[in-house]
Amino acid sequence: MFENSKFDLSECIPSEIAVVDSAGAIVRSNRKWKLTAKAGLLAPEPEGSNYIAECEAAVLRGCKGAAEILAGLRAVLAGDSQSFIAVYVCPFGGRQHWFQVQISALRIARERYAVAMHVDVSGLQRDPLTGLPNRAVFDEQLSLALNLARVAGSVTGLIIADMNSLKTVNDIHGHRVGDEALVALAAELEKMAGPDCIVARIGGDEFGVVLPANFNDLSAQRIRSRFADGVSCSIMLQQKRLFISASTGIALYPGDGHTASALFTAADQSMYTRKRGLARA
Repeated sequence: MFENSKFDLSECIPSEIAVVDSAGAIVRSNRKWKLTAKAGLLAPEPEGSNYIAECEAAVLRGCKGAAEILAGLRAVLAGDSQSFIAVYVCPFGGRQHWFQVQISALRIARERYAVAMHVDVSGLQRDPLTGLPNRAVFDEQLSLALNLARVAGSVTGLIIADMNSLKTVNDIHGHRVGDEALVALAAELEKMAGPDCIVARIGGDEFGVVLPANFNDLSAQRIRSRFADGVSCSIMLQQKRLFISASTGIALYPGDGHTASALFTAADQSMYTRKRGLARA
């Protein structure tokens, strides 16, 4: 059915695809690339804009991986390499996204071109048990939130949640029940934090929440109060309810610290103070 049609498969692929000439100019792009451009993440008029220039600008902005991608693109265009693949982090919409860029050589009428395709692989940055984002997402999102808050003069921060007595649950009921408890706790954390926060599993029984970068003092105090007593939920175990809890610590920028490391330390100290209080109770 496609033999005589002008069907363009690239228009159906949910990834940004562009053809770049030897000077770096974008000579053709697919629909997804144009939609991303309109959203402000790429040059607003792809055809005629220069991909090398965009990479160079990203290097000057300090974007991670931009220099490596620029070198790979130049190698493909120069004929030193047939292809190049790299993964990079790109912020938009207030959140970090992971992309894989694939650059391949293309010859048309003896002229050398490069085909660049950007694939969103953020879904791979997930904890396989809970489905939450992993530690890499947590760290990058916290860094982004702090940078945005500094520029806007707003409030952001993080919450650390550590499950209480996971070892006891595992020893008494087995690791399968322990895993079920972690999944239930993850779901409760997401519910309490709300859709504007990023909830991640950052360790075996430890979770982290990155707050939005546009909080004001009132919003920050509300979420501090919401998590003041920790997190609790339950699972059914042989027709009995097993109650699960986690101690929490919260640290806010700029009041509790100005760097990710300082905030993490403050939140950890707050959390372990609460844990010691539970142990004495």
